[in-house]
Amino acid sequence: MSAEFIPPSPSNWEIFGNQIYKIERNIFGEKSLDEKMMESDINSPEANLVLLKDGDAVVGFTYALPESEGVARIVDTVIAKEYQKKGLVAILMSSLEAELKRKGYEYVTRDAMVDNGYAGKIAKNYSSGIVETREFMGEWGKQRYFKIKL
Repeated sequence: MSAEFIPPSPSNWEIFGNQIYKIERNIFGEKSLDEKMMESDINSPEANLVLLKDGDAVVGFTYALPESEGVARIVDTVIAKEYQKKGLVAILMSSLEAELKRKGYEYVTRDAMVDNGYAGKIAKNYSSGIVETREFMGEWGKQRYFKIKL
């Protein structure tokens, strides 16, 4: 199992999009992010895409885009069901965070679902780095916003 940073390219969706969106749809179904939005994001010259791979197969991904000066917004983090609950999010995030730091980012922001426990895991794993948090009702139910110091 390995995490691989994918340099920005306008052809990233053509290369990886099918695998990425299949994971997105399998996990979130009708509540998946819009495919065209994801394509635009991932093909952006400012995209920070990390793939989790088992051999040649993409089994998870995360990506972030610039939000403001020194701040990147983590848009999505998804791991295929059969690879969940194995601590693999840490591998993805470690790779993404290293790349963001290398590019000069100081903070990341993200929203996380509360009801599935993901927000609680973020709060636990990043407790010393969280500089702002708040809960809100979003499109996918109760969410928690985080701003985290890298």
